Amino acid sequence: ILGLTGMDQVRYSLSGSEAMDAAFKDIRASCRNKKVIVRFSSAYHGHVSGVDYLNCGPDHIFLEECSQQSIDFIEKYHFRIAAVVVNPMQHFTGVNKASPPGEKLTLTSRVRQAVPKDVYAKWLHDLQDKCNYCTKYLSKVALVLDDIYFAFRTPELFSMKYFTHPETGAALKPNVVVLGKGIAAGYPLSMVLGQKGFLNTYDKKFLLQVNKTVGTLSAWYGGIVASNVYLESIVKGSFIKTSVKDQLLTMVSKFDQFTLDLNAKFAAENLPIRIRSFSNTFSIDYLNKSLYNSRYPQYLMAEGLYLGNYSTGKFNLNADTTKADLDVLGDKFVTAGIKMDKDGFFEPMTSSAKRKLFCQLAVRFSSIMMKQFYDQIMKDKHIDIEVSHNHPVNKFGHFWSSVFMILVAYPYIFMFGEPLKGCIWFFLTHVVRQSGHFFYEHQDRDIEKLKFGHKDASKKEAAAALAVAFAIYQYRDQVWDYISRYVTISLSIDQYASLVALFTVIPHYVEISYQFGYTRGISWLLKIITDPFTDLLDFYTHAVIHPKWFLDFKEQKAKYKLDLKTKLISKVN
Repeated sequence: ILGLTGMDQVRYSLSGSEAMDAAFKDIRASCRNKKVIVRFSSAYHGHVSGVDYLNCGPDHIFLEECSQQSIDFIEKYHFRIAAVVVNPMQHFTGVNKASPPGEKLTLTSRVRQAVPKDVYAKWLHDLQDKCNYCTKYLSKVALVLDDIYFAFRTPELFSMKYFTHPETGAALKPNVVVLGKGIAAGYPLSMVLGQKGFLNTYDKKFLLQVNKTVGTLSAWYGGIVASNVYLESIVKGSFIKTSVKDQLLTMVSKFDQFTLDLNAKFAAENLPIRIRSFSNTFSIDYLNKSLYNSRYPQYLMAEGLYLGNYSTGKFNLNADTTKADLDVLGDKFVTAGIKMDKDGFFEPMTSSAKRKLFCQLAVRFSSIMMKQFYDQIMKDKHIDIEVSHNHPVNKFGHFWSSVFMILVAYPYIFMFGEPLKGCIWFFLTHVVRQSGHFFYEHQDRDIEKLKFGHKDASKKEAAAALAVAFAIYQYRDQVWDYISRYVTISLSIDQYASLVALFTVIPHYVEISYQFGYTRGISWLLKIITDPFTDLLDFYTHAVIHPKWFLDFKEQKAKYKLDLKTKLISKVN
């Protein structure tokens, strides 16, 4: 493999994604620990966290492919860039375009055109020249060719030999090449190939293995054997009738003809579908602006063809596929298209119909989200009641505090515009509310943690803050005199009361939003605001209770255990 690629070093991994991750780690360590990896828009390089588009982190920068500005960017920021990685299959997919598996859903037409080979090759060579310039005169920047999907599909074997310079005919000379399971004819094996100085293998003892990716199956013997056989068939070929390169040439020609023939059949049936091919890789184009183009793979399933569970129009064919197989395959593609066309799913959508459908989907989506939101709030309330509202006096206090919140506190605040009176009533009702917890509720401190947003400490902090706020108000002249030396603040008593009231809730809301996201923060806030209303329904049976319960104080230093099923509470010694 070193002879075929012109590389100096090789290391093994189990999959293409692992190999890309290993390559990035080694390159970073070999480039003075520069962190940034430059990638290009929509190009796929793997699914593990160090490579995956969604989880690769801020050290991965995405630029536009086939852009001179991207090449200039590399020299400008060479001091931060460790590697520039290219997936040459973008030449077929469409530069800066998601591949069909990446689209998941096609909501309109899809007509892709490959960049002319010479144009793409020239851009790759310009990119290579820039990386080499930076390495020679500025700082080391590795050019990485991700051939995981590209390699062994053409007689040239590798993209570096396929995309020769359009004028000089020179092959690319990347610093690192990554190969996937094609190197072992489909068996689990991948390779990272590199020029000397780019794979962090100069330390033969691999001291501490700080930057090395290791694994029990990183060079699985089955993959090695398969790779050896496959590579020997390429290099020697003495034990096969037709050389691998000739087989690949025949395969490309066969599938190119299949593409032409099938597209002719589509045109003859007036179907708005076409296929494109690069060697044995195919993707489907949809000519009409229909919202339902992505249903075509489902019609293919009905004909017994399965493109894959991730695709709206991509498939590969085995090199051994015969002419008879292709004829059957083509007929099924056409039959599926005819049935889908008859059912009306290829019909272009008018703008008004599309707007109407999107509005309907938006309403449906919103209603589902609102229901989930509502269900989450009610679930939080249910858990809250189950674990910390079991004593009759606590229920009694919550019911009557809710009555006065709704009838007095809320109207003062939201209807009469008197926040000071509203906050005073709110404070008094909360004293009643929390007294039930403090003096009577036999709380199981462990089960209490089931409550979302449970914070005993924050309640104490809020109580302390209220006490401080009251003290500040009592000595407001002196405090204001001191503050006004540094900051000019003019607050009315109503504004001050409103501000203090907000600060009993907002810090906890911010903390929840930071830890669990804004949605959970908003649901918690809505739960707090609506608690008085739902408490009326939950605790109306305890509007009147026997006086004996007011003498059933809890022991402040005792520990209690609650059985959620029986609601029995026992004291733990």
